Amino acid sequence: MKTILNRSWNLILAGMLIIPSYGFTQEEEQPLEIVKSNVERIKQEIDAVTKPSEKVSMGLYLSDLDFEQVYEMHYPHNYGVKVRGVTKDGNAGRAGIIKGDVILEFDGSKVRFENHLLRLRNAKKVGESADLKIWRDENTFTTQLQFDPAPMGIAKTSKPKKTRLSPGYGGGGPEAIYIEFDFTGINNLLALNGFNKVTDGYTVAYGGGGHGNVGKGWFIGGMGAGLDKQQQLPVKDENGNTTGHKKYKFSTGFGGVTLTKKVPFMTERIVLDFGIMLGGGETSIAMHQTTGDYSWSDLINGNNNHTLEYKKAYFVYRPSLGALVRIKNWVGLHGSVGYFGSYSANDQWTDANFDFSVTGDSPNTPNGLSGSIGFWFGF
Repeated sequence: MKTILNRSWNLILAGMLIIPSYGFTQEEEQPLEIVKSNVERIKQEIDAVTKPSEKVSMGLYLSDLDFEQVYEMHYPHNYGVKVRGVTKDGNAGRAGIIKGDVILEFDGSKVRFENHLLRLRNAKKVGESADLKIWRDENTFTTQLQFDPAPMGIAKTSKPKKTRLSPGYGGGGPEAIYIEFDFTGINNLLALNGFNKVTDGYTVAYGGGGHGNVGKGWFIGGMGAGLDKQQQLPVKDENGNTTGHKKYKFSTGFGGVTLTKKVPFMTERIVLDFGIMLGGGETSIAMHQTTGDYSWSDLINGNNNHTLEYKKAYFVYRPSLGALVRIKNWVGLHGSVGYFGSYSANDQWTDANFDFSVTGDSPNTPNGLSGSIGFWFGF
C-alpha cells in the first residue's frame, strides 16, 4: 500500500511539473519549491484521512478470577484480573509481567474485573505509562507498563483457550425447607383432646447442609432439618377451677447424604444445580396431662400424670433443582424446588413407651412438593 501511494505522489509531482511547460509562459511558471510544498501538503492531508489512529496495547490476554482458582492460589483478595497469556515482544512482557500473574491495581485504582481494566487502559495514549501492582506467588510488587506503539512485522501469538467457568469449591449454610404434609390424622387426634391443629397441608422445617467438590462439577455432602410445635392448656373441673395442665408436642425431622451436579450459567455468579438427597426421618407426637403435684414418694400408679407418645420412622428421598446466586465471592443465596418423599415398610405407628403398634388409621408422613431457600457460605 505504501509503495502504491509513493508512486501516486510521484505521478502527481510529475504532472504538476509538466503542466507549467504547456500551460504557462516562462515568466508565469511557479518556483519548484512551491510545487513541492503543495505536493507535501496534499500527501499529509491524505495520510490524515487514510492512516488509522494507533490504539494503546498492553500485550496481555486476561480473564476474571474464578472461585476455584482463588482457593488453589491462596489468593487473599476479592478483586483483581488474572493474566492468561502475554504476547511476544509486547509491552507487558517488557514490563516483566508473566502468565499467571494477577493485576491488582492500575495507576492506584483497584482492578475489579477484566472490562474494568480495559476501560482504564483505554484512557491512556501511545507514549504514556501506567504503574501496575501485581500479585505473584503470594507476594506483590509494582512495575511500570509503557504504552509503546506495536512494532511492525511481529506476528501476534495465538489466543489462549478460554478458562472454563468454575462451579465453586464447596461450602454450606442454613436453609428453610417447605414440605407438603397431610396433617389430617394428626389434627384429628389433637382436636379429640382439645388442642389446636398443627397446620394445614404443609410445614416449614429449619436446618441446613453443605458439600464439597469431588471433581467435574460433582459435589457430595449432607443436609438435614427439623421442626417442633407445641401447645399447653389448663384443665378445669365442672366449676371452672384449674385442676391441672395438658400439653402436646409435635416433632418431625430428617437428614441424609446429597449428590449434586453444579453448572455455572453464563457466569460464575449464577450456578445451577440438580441432585438428590437420600436419608431417614422420624415424626412423633406426644401428649401429657398432669395435676401439677409431684413427689419423690409417688408410686408409678399413684400419681395423676398421664403420657401418650407415638412415633414413626421412615426412609426419605428428595430429588431437586436449584440455583445459587452469589452476592460476594464467599456468600450468596441458594434456592431449590423438588419432591420430598418418604417410605416405610410398616404403615403403623409405634408407642414410644412400650414399643407397641398403634391400631386404627395411621396419619400420613411427609410426601409432596418441597422448596428451600437460605444463605450459602463458601467459595
